[in-house]
Amino acid sequence: MARLKYWVWLSTIGGVRPLTKYRLAGAMGGPEAIFFADRDELLAAGATEAEAKRLSDKSMMMTERALSVCEDRGIGILTIQDATYPERLRSIADPPVTLYVWGRLPPVDELAFIAIVGTRRATPYGVRSAARLGADVARGGGVVVSGLAEGCDAAAMEAAIRSGGTVVGVLGTAIDGVYPKSNAALFNEVRAHGALVSEYPPGMRTFASDFRVRNRIITGLSLGVAVAEAPIRSGTRVTVNHALEQGRDVFAVPGNIDGPAAEGTNDLIASGAIPVTSGMAILAEYSHRTDLNRREPAVSAPTRPVSAPPRPNAGPTRPSAARTPIKKEIDNQKDIVYIDLAEKLAELPEPQRRVMQALTAPDMHADELIEASGLSAAEANAALTMLQLSGCVTQGPGRRYSRGKQFGGA
Repeated sequence: MARLKYWVWLSTIGGVRPLTKYRLAGAMGGPEAIFFADRDELLAAGATEAEAKRLSDKSMMMTERALSVCEDRGIGILTIQDATYPERLRSIADPPVTLYVWGRLPPVDELAFIAIVGTRRATPYGVRSAARLGADVARGGGVVVSGLAEGCDAAAMEAAIRSGGTVVGVLGTAIDGVYPKSNAALFNEVRAHGALVSEYPPGMRTFASDFRVRNRIITGLSLGVAVAEAPIRSGTRVTVNHALEQGRDVFAVPGNIDGPAAEGTNDLIASGAIPVTSGMAILAEYSHRTDLNRREPAVSAPTRPVSAPPRPNAGPTRPSAARTPIKKEIDNQKDIVYIDLAEKLAELPEPQRRVMQALTAPDMHADELIEASGLSAAEANAALTMLQLSGCVTQGPGRRYSRGKQFGGA
């Protein structure tokens, strides 16, 4: 707790860039050193004159209040020195030194976090596109991330929640702030079905520019960023720029070629973004890198910090768009007289195995499989997605499934 209060103090200091806080913490050995440093020491470590002046405010009043509110409301505090701090976020050039978590943050580094963003002034088509992506990603076992703005962001989150998914909302306000006020109910839903996160402590005053700064966290948590709809001049471009700088994939939904609201997304595709019309196409990019079947989120809690913040490294390289199915090589197939299906089933993760065991006849409906497998709808749908990607099952019209050839299907 002694060191934690200095991290919280550092997070309460406005007017100092997140990158400066990160670099000072690394150069000076932690937040205590920053707190006790004088002006000359701060300047020598890389702070500007204005930043050094702000960091000279040693008042702990806001810090004590923030710690008290976090304890009372069950808001978690992650610092960049905590072992549970997401490595994916830590790897960006300017990670938040303190992350406030209200709710249950899933294991970021193990799951496919997909950011779904777009214009606040979405057309009905844009709302439908965002909702479709959000629902698909949720059903497929991914985690939907957004900034909770009106329009595309809200549509994606609402659809993901209705589909039984896990969601993470990244705020540009204090962790206990709600903006826009019209989304208050959605904020509560997100907290109940995932987590709200912010780099700003409870009660801290924030400004319009902080919403753009938070976009780096949206992309930093995510493997890929999908733009549902955006005009040519849109704040969404800021998010896309962060994604590109961090080495994240960028997806875009094609729009009407003569519709101003889709000029931005169409331009992104022309510039190299991956065109998509479903969330399943997005998840297919990451099926070999993440556990899309793991749905139970873990509570993030601070642990004993390590000695110093690690230095940022390059973002992940973009995975190949080609999917590599799970396949066993057979050298001389004519010599095979018996295929042990039980052995193949044993190699599958439990949710997939239970779905395969329930799939006892061709063209079984998804609802039958959910009931027979004993899994939740979200777990069964996630398992079916992975089984389709690996060729273990095939899907027919009306959400009906059959075993693939490797499991004795037609």
